[in-house]
Amino acid sequence: MSHSAPAWLTRDYVEERLRSYFKDESLRLENLDIRPALGNGENWASVMTRINVEYTKKNSKDKESTRFLAKTTFPDRDPAAEVLMGYGVYTREMDMYEQILPRLAVLVRDELGDSRKLFAGTVNVDRKRDSIIFEDLSLENYRVADRLKKLDLEHTYLVLEKLANFHAAGAALAERQPGIFSKNFDRGFFNQHTRGYESIMRNLLQALSRSLELEPELRERYQAKIDRLVDHLMDYGEQSTSIIPGDFVTLAHGDLWTTNVMFQYDDEGHPINAIFIDFQFSVWNSPAIDLHYFFSTALQANIRLKKQPELVQFYYYKLRDALKVVKYSGKVPSLFAFHQQFRNRAFYAAFASLIFEPSMAYNGKEEASMEQIMSSSEKAMRFKDDLYQSEEIRKKMHFTLPFLDHLGLLDVM
Repeated sequence: MSHSAPAWLTRDYVEERLRSYFKDESLRLENLDIRPALGNGENWASVMTRINVEYTKKNSKDKESTRFLAKTTFPDRDPAAEVLMGYGVYTREMDMYEQILPRLAVLVRDELGDSRKLFAGTVNVDRKRDSIIFEDLSLENYRVADRLKKLDLEHTYLVLEKLANFHAAGAALAERQPGIFSKNFDRGFFNQHTRGYESIMRNLLQALSRSLELEPELRERYQAKIDRLVDHLMDYGEQSTSIIPGDFVTLAHGDLWTTNVMFQYDDEGHPINAIFIDFQFSVWNSPAIDLHYFFSTALQANIRLKKQPELVQFYYYKLRDALKVVKYSGKVPSLFAFHQQFRNRAFYAAFASLIFEPSMAYNGKEEASMEQIMSSSEKAMRFKDDLYQSEEIRKKMHFTLPFLDHLGLLDVM
């Protein structure tokens, strides 16, 4: 299932944007091909469209070709659109691409000495239509890792290195431009303003509870805890994202899972750069929420369960060194204190593991959409049950539930 391209994405519209992007009013669009960019279950908060173009310029009769990606809102009547609008995601991402990311890129390049690409170049931001047109990074041989196989250690270390630079640059930018994150950067998945995601999260947890009927051992140990968690998850989520005095806080990506990272590889197949995409839920908060979310949704299971303290330490040292280079004047916590901050945000791991990760790993044939999660129709219930009753997720719950339970994340908090 994929959404249709927006009706306003016409030949004239694309030609006008190309002329502005290439700074050439003589450019003539010769051919335009528009098609969905993502498949079922690969994107939950926007419509992604690939734009293939052929064009000519005044001084050349030869056709040139390239392609771009357009990111747009769901149609007005789509139930997901109403939920997402309450979080300000479209305005925030446009702010990120127009105002924030270019400044962060300069900081990372000039002060941290990392000349590698930080984000996709922007062709056009259209606030009237809540849309962004980007470079298609596949032209530079960037690609998304397999969301089902997840990331190995080599990819994970690279992401953590780039994430530390991103967080350090965000903290430095906030010091240099006070108030730059004061508007619209306080609405992550959990916040004090809206609970628009509540029905989605409750419905998914209830589907998890139903799936435990197929696993007698898990049902006996965890079903009652999951059922109780349904009524408390929003409170716990908001607690886990409340800023605690003394914590280090910065600009967090907010939605760092497998398909929101693109990798570039060398000739031997080793990743040499990682860039982040999809900044709709970027938020001013603890960097620990990015770590928990990333560990819970993007890492191979054995790495996630056995390597977390080591990975937190690796990230922390990169962050500490980067903050020193950018002359951050705020208090930098010790590694011990940062581990405490990480533990204080641990409910984010339960939320990401139990509620979002099964949707992210979905590979079934049912229509995968927020509307399906929100609905109580027979078709929608079948989809939600399919999410949790797949063989892969059932296997995963045998180690995910004990892992979270041992940390006290399924008990009264």
